[in-house]
Amino acid sequence: MFARGLLDRVVTRIYLADEAEANAADPVLASVDLQRRGTLIATAQPGGEPGTYRFDIHLQDPQETVFFDV
Repeated sequence: MFARGLLDRVVTRIYLADEAEANAADPVLASVDLQRRGTLIATAQPGGEPGTYRFDIHLQDPQETVFFDV
């Protein structure tokens, strides 16, 4: 992700909430602290078209999205 004023790139991953089995088997997601994993989960949009998800990225605050060093 790139943004104005952001000097270094940040990298994250997106997991889909309705893919519980795949998420449980993912070693990268398993390496993230349990309390912070939710910042990587995209949720299906109620009333939206099938396959429509919401994923909010927070650069700072208590809900800061998990970012990875790559």
